[in-house]
Amino acid sequence: MKTLLINRNFRCMWGSEFLSILNGRFRELVIPLVVLGLTSSPLVTALVALSQQIGTILFAIPIGTWVENKNKVRVAGVCHFLYGTGIFILAFLIATNNVNAVIIASLLFVMGLLALISRTAFTSMIPAVAGRGNLLRAHTNIEAADAIATVIGPALGGVLLAKTDSVLTLVICAVLSLLSAIFIAFIRNAEEFKKIETKESEKNKLNAFLGKSLDGLKILIDNPQQLISTLVMCILGFTTVFITLTIIFYARITMELSEGLIGILLSSAGVGNIAGIFLINKFKHKNWVTLISLLMVISGIGIVMITATDTFLIMCIGMAIFDCALSMAFIVQGAVHQGITPDEFLSRVRSSTYVISGIFTMLGTFLAGAIPELFDGKIALIVGACILLIPAFILISYEKFGVKLSKVEPIYRKRKV
Repeated sequence: MKTLLINRNFRCMWGSEFLSILNGRFRELVIPLVVLGLTSSPLVTALVALSQQIGTILFAIPIGTWVENKNKVRVAGVCHFLYGTGIFILAFLIATNNVNAVIIASLLFVMGLLALISRTAFTSMIPAVAGRGNLLRAHTNIEAADAIATVIGPALGGVLLAKTDSVLTLVICAVLSLLSAIFIAFIRNAEEFKKIETKESEKNKLNAFLGKSLDGLKILIDNPQQLISTLVMCILGFTTVFITLTIIFYARITMELSEGLIGILLSSAGVGNIAGIFLINKFKHKNWVTLISLLMVISGIGIVMITATDTFLIMCIGMAIFDCALSMAFIVQGAVHQGITPDEFLSRVRSSTYVISGIFTMLGTFLAGAIPELFDGKIALIVGACILLIPAFILISYEKFGVKLSKVEPIYRKRKV
């Protein structure tokens, strides 16, 4: 970890990612509560949140192929800047009382596209900046940024929202996005992260572009390791958005907690996240399939704890356990996914997984609103626990396809690309 942090380019990436995640933690609390206040409906709130994920399904594959041949530093920086501008616009509309659920959904759709582009560019830079031999450590560092932001963000956002209003909180989000763009701009030797097009693509750019785009999906079914990695990504993506939004609805509607207490509950996840950062390196010699299965089981137990109690302290502990195991699973999955994918396919394969996992993320967002609307928050939390526990026990039987985390290496395709 220390070696990576003294790498100037990686340090800039880490700073940008930390500010971006902190921005996200503020918005995850503020925007649902704003929409819930406008509509009084968990389902409508979920549908509004869903709008920022639609672009992933529609455009992730072509965006991944497009990013391959672009200056990734410039692309990520511009997207962060435009994203901050979008948040400023949203804050202005709320301040002037010219906002409704449709306007918020439209803005979130555009901002979701910008986030998709910047995320694709950012992720494809990691192996080049950190080195393939340091992928586990690189993803651990990035997860550390997530952990720190998760500890600080929801609690601070809840206090700001309770003491001031949503406008000021959103303005702070916009500033964080602009600062994130500045950190990205400090990355040097940007030409190393730009891929030069081949002569074949110059002759027939459209056919080559479409071929590369579809190729990312084909690679995902080339071997069992890619299939398992993608399945885990879908489960983790579903669970993250589903549980976060469900917890907000459950705490606000069922438990009748204040904004500040909701923020503290969500920040408890960050405490568990930090614990996961310190624990993950102890498992680098474990079979990655077995490890992910075990982490999903532990994470599911954390959700069960939240469901089974009305005591706020125990809910916080359950939230910490849930996110401790989940964050470790994200680290393992991210490192394995990039580790088994050859360099030349990173962008297009990553964008393909965005499409597939995006479908599950949208499903998670919708169900997080639909289930509490039709039943109650506890039923929704039980569903979330089952989504983790059932696949985890099934995955254990596929241990033979895994290797030690420290032994993960690219798996090249048998057929010519």
